[in-house]
Amino acid sequence: MPLRSTNLLKWRFRPHKVGHARLAWRLARRAAHRVTHRNAHARPLRAADREVVASIWRLRLALVLVGIVIVYGTLGYAMIEKWPLSDAFYMTIMTISTVGLEVRPLDDPGRVFTITLILAGVGSLFYTLGAGFDLLLSEQFSHWRARQKMQESIDAMKGHYIICGFGRIGREVAADLSEAGVPFVVIDARPERCALVQEQGYPLIDGDATLDETLLDAGIERATGVVGALNDDASNVMLVVTARGLNPKLFVVARAALPESEKKLARAGADEVISPYKVGARRITLSMLRPAVSNFLNAVLYDRQLQAEFTEFAIEDDSPMIGQTLDAAGLAHGRDVLPIAMLRGKKLIFTPPADTILHAGDTLIIVVPTESLRLARE
Repeated sequence: MPLRSTNLLKWRFRPHKVGHARLAWRLARRAAHRVTHRNAHARPLRAADREVVASIWRLRLALVLVGIVIVYGTLGYAMIEKWPLSDAFYMTIMTISTVGLEVRPLDDPGRVFTITLILAGVGSLFYTLGAGFDLLLSEQFSHWRARQKMQESIDAMKGHYIICGFGRIGREVAADLSEAGVPFVVIDARPERCALVQEQGYPLIDGDATLDETLLDAGIERATGVVGALNDDASNVMLVVTARGLNPKLFVVARAALPESEKKLARAGADEVISPYKVGARRITLSMLRPAVSNFLNAVLYDRQLQAEFTEFAIEDDSPMIGQTLDAAGLAHGRDVLPIAMLRGKKLIFTPPADTILHAGDTLIIVVPTESLRLARE
């Protein structure tokens, strides 16, 4: 059942409670950060990237200096020695490259000019070569290029999911989405976890998932959903607030470690709040009391060799199936589909009969062969 979000400004914090005071302080820090960065689309550079960009600008400046020296030499020979521009340009290149070939004999003013050209040209040329090799051979530049390529692939994504936190929960979510062929991006700031993400080959944003610029880098404005699997509940609350503010249409699922955090996450705007401990305990109880049901759920949800999937089928507002029966729409039992239930508003209808009329907004819970589902998605 979806949980409604409430206005964060209506929260009443009690400073004498440590948890609330901590959350209030983090929200105040979040507000100050937004005042500083009013442009939501700006992407501030990290320290390592700033060094690389500074090196690139130094290389560009060096190339400009070399160009100025070439123009200086060409015009100088043309004016002093009265040479054609082609000969003057050729002599300039020979001089600053230290080859030393003379196109034509030089008089005294030409020799003096050549000395100045050698000093300026050789110095600028060696400075340019040094700046270029320093940039290309630096480890920071290779990392920067890798991040640029990763960012380009992320910028091309649309309708993807964002997994915030690559701990035990985040890894399982990423593995399931990867197996299902669903595009996603992982956000984490811990170096050891970032290394694990890169080993798996998943798209990665290295940064704080509670900051606007990090989520914008992950394409939150184009994303379908966000998974909050950060280390602590306070960070997940901050994540939910930030994500909901950047994209109100997101489907947000958040993990709650403590029971008292579930309501806070719901008030912050999470559509679903999941406690791994509660879910795990319920599955253990189900396995003990109703093992056949537990085995059935495990087979349908997780056994890829079964060649069948539990999935949902939503009736959109513009669907041609609106007004049709399940049988006419090909969704009744015996039509390569097994309807388990139908969600209509807040009402759950189990095993809907074949003459059930479909309405806009209905969601069917069905079991369908994997191959049929693949063909339907294509």
